[in-house]
Amino acid sequence: MTMFAALLLAAAPVCADPAPLGEPWTSWTQSGEAKAGVQVQGAPTLILGKPVMAALTPAAYVQFAAAPGKGAKEGHGGLFGLSLKAAARIGIALSGPAWVDVVTGTTPVASIEHGHGPDCSGIRKIVWFDLPAGRHIIQIVGSKDASIRIMTADAKANQPL
Repeated sequence: MTMFAALLLAAAPVCADPAPLGEPWTSWTQSGEAKAGVQVQGAPTLILGKPVMAALTPAAYVQFAAAPGKGAKEGHGGLFGLSLKAAARIGIALSGPAWVDVVTGTTPVASIEHGHGPDCSGIRKIVWFDLPAGRHIIQIVGSKDASIRIMTADAKANQPL
């Protein structure tokens, strides 16, 4: 074993049980399935706080609403809709490595923050966006796997006033 491999093993947490998650991610482990869309029209809609295991398509076959920020046409990808009644800070959590963009109309929305989920939680990354009311498209691209768990959440969901 190389020294680099030994360091990676030492750094990786050993997870006997999933880590408990606080709001707004408490429903992360719930089950649900969806096939990500390959074009904007007909893309399935995500519901805030409801995770799904998403079946993805080779990215070369996805008609993205805007050019992906990274991983263009690499790996697997797909599209989802997200409708908001009011402006909100929305987090998008993914279980694996992939690029996530939010597009309003044909304009990509800049992320405001990103990070990793807690060790042993199953959340690989969380990307936050400040989104206006209306319909948005979530683009996933660059996943090495043909499926990924995805969940959207409102930063203020179930938080005390």
